[in-house]
Amino acid sequence: MSRYTIIPLMLLLASYAAAAGREEGPQPEQPAPAMSAPASSAGRSEPEEATVTEEDLVPMDDATAAALFQIGLMPFEQRIPSEDFQLPLLGGEASTLLDYRGKVVMLNFWATWCPPCREEMPSMQRLYEELAPEGLEILAVNVLEDEETARQFIEEEGFTYPVMLDVDGRVMTRYGVRAYPTSYLIDRDGYVLGVRPGYHDWSTDQIITAMRSLLAEP
Repeated sequence: MSRYTIIPLMLLLASYAAAAGREEGPQPEQPAPAMSAPASSAGRSEPEEATVTEEDLVPMDDATAAALFQIGLMPFEQRIPSEDFQLPLLGGEASTLLDYRGKVVMLNFWATWCPPCREEMPSMQRLYEELAPEGLEILAVNVLEDEETARQFIEEEGFTYPVMLDVDGRVMTRYGVRAYPTSYLIDRDGYVLGVRPGYHDWSTDQIITAMRSLLAEP
């Protein structure tokens, strides 16, 4: 038996996300609160619980934590290894999180019926257009909706970042998502750095500058 404490991944991520939601002090303006995530489809089988050990965690350095605060995310106490998953891409074949290793990934969970999600997505598009050439990837994971619903919304709005389809809520559950939108930031080595529950304007000059500093990390 390992001498390290085994921690369920979804509980670890969910606890950090909840702590971020309770964080005191000034916060960026939020036009609408985060929407509670609905229950996933009844009768589906639960995924095998992913775990990490204390040995898997990597200490968070002060410079990265400061950049995450400037972006508007709550830094985790340690860098947490992300769990790989495979989901179909809207308008394409299935893709895995591992396919994007080597890039900084913003993993955003959203739904078309969620007003705060719809409100923040144009700013995500502006961030994507600005920083994708420098190594930023946005994976917008549509949760518990059919492909046609997601496709119609994305095409009407003209968003060009990749959209994944989590029809049964499997990945949402694995990542401990309790409200929409929720965004995680994952570094080039596949470690989850921090979380942002609720609406955020991702396109301010301050955020672009801070995100660029993360992209410049080796």
